[in-house]
Amino acid sequence: LASAWSYAQRTGRTLVIDWRGSCYVDQPFSNAFPVFFEPVEEIAGVPVICDDRLNQLSFPGPFFPPWWNRPSIDCINRPDEQIFRERDELTELFQAGDDNEANTIVCDACLMWRCGEEAERLIFRNIKLRSEIRARIEDLYEQH
Repeated sequence: LASAWSYAQRTGRTLVIDWRGSCYVDQPFSNAFPVFFEPVEEIAGVPVICDDRLNQLSFPGPFFPPWWNRPSIDCINRPDEQIFRERDELTELFQAGDDNEANTIVCDACLMWRCGEEAERLIFRNIKLRSEIRARIEDLYEQH
C-alpha cells in the first residue's frame, strides 16, 4: 500500500485500494479494506477510492504490468512466476522516478520494503483500524 501510495503521490494519480477477492472476507466482491479500516478519501493529498464504489468502476486500459492487458479469463490463474515478474516490474517502475504511459497501474504483488520508511509511516498514521477491530485487539491483549 505504501509503495502504491508513493507512486500515486509522485505521479498525480488516484490511489484505488481494491482488496476484493481477499481470503480475509467471505464475499468475493467485497473490498477487504473498509472491513478492517476506517474509510479514507485521501491520504496526505492523494485522492483515495477504497469503498464498494469499486464494483461500479471500470478501469481504463492500457494496464501496467502488461499481463493485465490480457482478456479477463486469461488473468484468472496467475502462476507464481508471473506474480514475481510483476513484483520486479513494479519495483523497477516505482523506483525509476518516471510515470508510465498506462492509464491504470495494477499493484497486485507484495512490495514490502520497496518504498521509503517515511511512506510506510505516513500510511500507518493515516489509516485507522475500525473501532470494533481495535476493541477486539484490546480485549485479546487484556486476556493474554
